[in-house]
Amino acid sequence: MPYEKRVKDLMIPLEDYPHIPYWFTLRQAMAIVREAAIKFEGSFEPRAVLVFDEKYQLMGILTLRDLIRGLEPRFLHETSLVKGDPSLAVLMGDLFGPGLKEASQKPVSEVMSPIKATVQGSDLVAKAIFLMIKENVGMMPVIQDNKVAGMVRLSDLFKEISELVLGE
Repeated sequence: MPYEKRVKDLMIPLEDYPHIPYWFTLRQAMAIVREAAIKFEGSFEPRAVLVFDEKYQLMGILTLRDLIRGLEPRFLHETSLVKGDPSLAVLMGDLFGPGLKEASQKPVSEVMSPIKATVQGSDLVAKAIFLMIKENVGMMPVIQDNKVAGMVRLSDLFKEISELVLGE
């Protein structure tokens, strides 16, 4: 019997996945991620936040990596010496010192990542797997009726595949 499961069967619905407007600060985004982690403890841990514009159009994704990178002090980005030898940054001072709270006031739009790929809710799971591997992403927005309906994660797809392979 062929495997016919659709992406919508494995996605996390948008109402359950953290999402914010592009003008939110990094601090606000961190609070949303932490709140979602507490709310969904045991079922899933959010590793990103979807970012929307005022018309609820998807603009980008803010990963945990983007969040932390956005908090790095400016000297890490501006000093040619540090660019030449990144290990010197540690010698130049505390990476997350007094400027941390100030840096957390940046809008998420300054550090979010673009969406590399999306998948339709009606697509077969195999297509989502192919796109994630091709685009080297761990999650993708799921589109239904020209709107974001949720997120599908590689970890959920892996779980599905492992059950098929291992016969669980």
